[in-house]
Amino acid sequence: MPTFIPRATKRVLAQRALAGCAFLFACLGWQVSFAQSFLQASGTRIVNASNQEVVLRGVNLGGWQVQEGYMLKPNYGNEGTGTQSLVKKGLFNQGQSDGQVESFYQQWRDNFFTKADIDYLKDKGFNCVRLPLHYELFLTASQRAVRTNVSKGSTSYGDYLNSLRGWYANNQLFNDPSTLEGVRLIDEVLSWCGANGMYVVLDLHAAPGAQGSDANISDALVSGGNDFWTNQINQDISVRLWSALSNRYKSDPRVAMYDVLNEPNNIPSTSTQNGNQRLHDVMQRFITTIRNNGDSHLILLEGNGFGNDYNYMEKRTFTSATNLVYNSHRYSAGNYTIDNNVNSVDGGSPNSLRLIGNLTRFRTDNNVPIWVGETGENSPEWMGEAARNLNSVGIGWCHWTYKRFDTNSMAALFRINPPYIVDGAGNIPAVVQNIKFANCVVNTSTLNAIAPNPGGTVRNTRAPIGSLITLRAVSNNAYLSGENGTQPVTCTRTTAGTWEQFAVVDAGNGKVALRSQGKYVSSENGTQAITANRTSFGWWETFDWIVNADGTISLGGYNGRYVSSENGTQAATCTRQTISGWEAFRYSVVGNARLAAPVAASTASSAELTAYPNPVVGSLTYSLPAGTQAHTLTVADATGRTVLTRTYGETGPQNTFDASGLAKGLYVVRLTGADFTQSFKVTKE
Repeated sequence: MPTFIPRATKRVLAQRALAGCAFLFACLGWQVSFAQSFLQASGTRIVNASNQEVVLRGVNLGGWQVQEGYMLKPNYGNEGTGTQSLVKKGLFNQGQSDGQVESFYQQWRDNFFTKADIDYLKDKGFNCVRLPLHYELFLTASQRAVRTNVSKGSTSYGDYLNSLRGWYANNQLFNDPSTLEGVRLIDEVLSWCGANGMYVVLDLHAAPGAQGSDANISDALVSGGNDFWTNQINQDISVRLWSALSNRYKSDPRVAMYDVLNEPNNIPSTSTQNGNQRLHDVMQRFITTIRNNGDSHLILLEGNGFGNDYNYMEKRTFTSATNLVYNSHRYSAGNYTIDNNVNSVDGGSPNSLRLIGNLTRFRTDNNVPIWVGETGENSPEWMGEAARNLNSVGIGWCHWTYKRFDTNSMAALFRINPPYIVDGAGNIPAVVQNIKFANCVVNTSTLNAIAPNPGGTVRNTRAPIGSLITLRAVSNNAYLSGENGTQPVTCTRTTAGTWEQFAVVDAGNGKVALRSQGKYVSSENGTQAITANRTSFGWWETFDWIVNADGTISLGGYNGRYVSSENGTQAATCTRQTISGWEAFRYSVVGNARLAAPVAASTASSAELTAYPNPVVGSLTYSLPAGTQAHTLTVADATGRTVLTRTYGETGPQNTFDASGLAKGLYVVRLTGADFTQSFKVTKE
């Protein structure tokens, strides 16, 4: 991650030279599912479980867990003087106590990034975030205090290293995830992204000892950094950390991939290995550890030279090379500029992943996907061209960064207004307020340059809830038709009858469902053409209502894709990764939607359904149609995520299940038997 443009110049010159919930679900036999499916490498592509290509376009959450000086104040902290550790030292030197400094950083973590930020990124068309991690947040509070004492000057770095060795030898690291701040933050981001159908890339940004000589990006405790390569214990702890993270998240499809070591740089050679060979061996340790856990997540590799030099690190050099992705960090500044021409190559350095032509050539030669994990810190023109040209060759990217302090428009998506924490502890009250989403200022030129959908407003607050509407495609001026549920949805009708009318239903969590002729429209999760034959709605039948900048609307499926009219040449789909004319519609309100009865698709009458008490605290009792031999109960939360599935034999005319394990909130309960389906909403208190 670049510090600021002058520091980016230095870098490119150097380049050239929630445990408890999971346990409860397991004990109760609850089946947890997510809208996202696991991503995997298929040749040069990243694909989902349906073999659909997924091009990840996202934003880095820089400055949240790892502060860098230039992000706290423009031009602050060059040459390694802007580390988070030194910021803490400055607060201590001003008389702040341990408790006051910890309180500031807790407020910083609580306020800097929240669900409102994720919702905004989803609104603007991004489908992932990269989450930079600081290893210290995976230490216990008492262990973290020892590291903080190094910043304060009351403990030597050598003594801290000895403490690390002792904790490692005695297996006292990363044992209880429920107590670790880093795990809490990951779990929150996964929850927020999961509710928006977005992916998360976990990035070890600040490793023990600092993985390079650039002290700011890794919060080095010693001048010159690079102790990751000097003291073996730092590598051992990093491997154990990835083992712990892998064990926790190996079954979580919301995690796109593991970026196991951010921007290694200036790695010192030994008598037997150069820096790249040493990096190769560390990467192999990470790969082996993660795979030995039975974890098949994508593993994102970074080369030497701030993530770009892959000599001695080609795919063939690794064992367990399945599901590897290669990273590129593309910055251009100062005396070392790079263009965005898709055909530009560095003929003498085929394993240098900076120029786009080199990226596509390396991708083909090694049969691996490429992802640009960081790019930005440039003019809107350069950043916009980079995004467009990477899109054109099917390479995803992640903008650096989401927000930082400044008084003027710059390359981050948002700017945070002064005062600056580095100017004095007295600024803390204002700083912890100004970093909140509501108080940040959008950098419009940056947003317009890089956002996939810069004018989008995705919440359903502007959707015509309760109305009966028609949807007319912009591309061919034809109406979308539910086809009475007898065939896939089409967009060929020149006039609108009842089959071309849709009731707009509030599906909760900022989403809508569309009902045609009493049946719900389903995205089919992009695996086939859209249908309108579902008797109730789950997450495949819920959509983001997107208001485009020109006043047209688009529909975003829970698979992160957009509904397309296909210009009327085939049945409508929900497979498009971006919005263009085929994915834009104009709507007209033609009446009020009739209220839907409790969902029933069978010979069973909805009048037969009763459920009590509602709201529920403990046990919920519900009725069943006469003669029911067996049925399945499914409970989905407000995001559409299934949190409980139970199958029962013959229970008689009613059944009871224990809802006490559910968190407070609104749920949809679906009952399915051999000849009926019924759904109802229930509130858990």
